[in-house]
Amino acid sequence: MKELRLITDIITEMRVKSWLKNLFVLTPIVFSLELFEKDRLISALMLTLSFCLISSSVYVFNDINDLEKDRNHSVKKNRPVAAGRISVTGAWIMAAVLAITGLLLSFIVNMPALYFVLAYILINILYSRWLKKQAVIDCFCIAAGFVLRVLTGGTVVSAGVSDWMFLTVISFSLFMAFGKRRGELLTHCEKDTRTVLGSYEITFLNGSVFMCAGLTMVFYSLWCLSQGDHLVYTVPVVMFIVIRYLMIVFSGTSDGDPTTIILSDKIILLACGICALIMLVILYAPQMLCF
Repeated sequence: MKELRLITDIITEMRVKSWLKNLFVLTPIVFSLELFEKDRLISALMLTLSFCLISSSVYVFNDINDLEKDRNHSVKKNRPVAAGRISVTGAWIMAAVLAITGLLLSFIVNMPALYFVLAYILINILYSRWLKKQAVIDCFCIAAGFVLRVLTGGTVVSAGVSDWMFLTVISFSLFMAFGKRRGELLTHCEKDTRTVLGSYEITFLNGSVFMCAGLTMVFYSLWCLSQGDHLVYTVPVVMFIVIRYLMIVFSGTSDGDPTTIILSDKIILLACGICALIMLVILYAPQMLCF
């Protein structure tokens, strides 16, 4: 039983459900029409796994850094490190093993990917120690993490990452980041555990969320048109997902965490699945018909 509980605590500490965010690494290979090229696909999957391990390492580092604050939080106090089920020494070892393994995987793929992963680690260390206390900068740090995921995935495809994809990802990431801050501001009473919330006003966050949502749809639509593969027909589905996310965030019952919302809301989950299916059919059906 102790071994099973330890494994459960390790999985919880690694935030495995948040690995969903690392699917952004696969975005470039999907839209470059190189998904079925074996070597590129293997490299992309290795980089996705690398980011899963690196992001888990960052979560462990954050929990070590925020240990005392987490112990005073109504929910975070139950995390394995804060609750004492995983020792601080054990957490440091865990973070180091995850980080080293993730870095080795990216190094095996290519050097540019390693540089992007190192940049991700550096930004998150700065975020955990200082930048998360600076309003607006904290949200841009979160967005930078998603952009670096996409840029890392772009190192294994021939065309890299287009300008429209870059703009779409950064605006979408800021949309989710500001939405999460808005949800936290309304649902979290313990502002002392996330001091940056004291620097935000609800009206400012409302405006930022809607601005980034609008930019996301504009940039995504322009990116679809630039692809020329009838991807514009996915715009209504993406629009539905964005509006549904806004409805949940503005309902006041959610802290705005994108992963939690996607996994807990069956309608958004279904819409994401439909959108992915439509994209794959539009992009790859012509290739399959040629065989």
